[in-house]
Amino acid sequence: MSLDAATRSVFDRVYSTELVYEPDCWKLCGDAHCCHFTRHKARFRMMAKGETFQEIPLLPGEWDYLTERGWTAQFGDHEFRASTYEAGGREFRVESVISRRPMCACEHGTRTTICRLYPVLPVYDVAGRVIATEVLGTYEELEKLDGLEPLCKISAAPLAQVNIFLELANVIGSHPVLLVYLRAYHATKRHVFDRLGARLAAGESGSAFQLFERGYLRRQLIQHDELRASLAAIIDDTRVIHGGAFDDAWRALHETLA
Repeated sequence: MSLDAATRSVFDRVYSTELVYEPDCWKLCGDAHCCHFTRHKARFRMMAKGETFQEIPLLPGEWDYLTERGWTAQFGDHEFRASTYEAGGREFRVESVISRRPMCACEHGTRTTICRLYPVLPVYDVAGRVIATEVLGTYEELEKLDGLEPLCKISAAPLAQVNIFLELANVIGSHPVLLVYLRAYHATKRHVFDRLGARLAAGESGSAFQLFERGYLRRQLIQHDELRASLAAIIDDTRVIHGGAFDDAWRALHETLA
């Protein structure tokens, strides 16, 4: 099935938005840290060992969009992965692309949504307004918990780029389903790292990286009943604001992805 028109329109605008916080920013950290995270992966004893690859999270429908545009070859030796997570009576699709291409997994001009936003995650209210920002990824959260100096050296951006960031974030937030997914990602991130921070504050031994790896391998990072309740609340308050339009948008996108 073809990607629905509303979702395609959002990705058209996202992929035509050139957000660069600072020209050649990959040189600031010395080795394009955001494209491979090698120095942080080396902190794990078992995770990320052996085969070299990058896993890039995708918004629902983004892989279909990249496929339609003929942009998947940029990932080199790659595979698309999708799984589901049930919450609030709906199945969230958790999608990513695994790239074994050395260094940068994608081309600059056709890089994914998450790569365009990095290292900043927009935090939305239920209406899709940006109300705050946070660090975007796992490694940035672990840096904060361990008190490490951030390897990404982007700490501020010119006003013009801030405006472009807000433009990009507002485009995504205008789509009720993509909005729910980004709010769900934020809720999941906070669920994992707030709990991890509490364990460190309680005196549990090990660094944040060690506790994260231990919890990941033992499948103990998420308390699923608690997380599902949070995601269900996001769906419920979105339906209050958007009503049937949200149900129609959810159905249109997920029927495409079925």
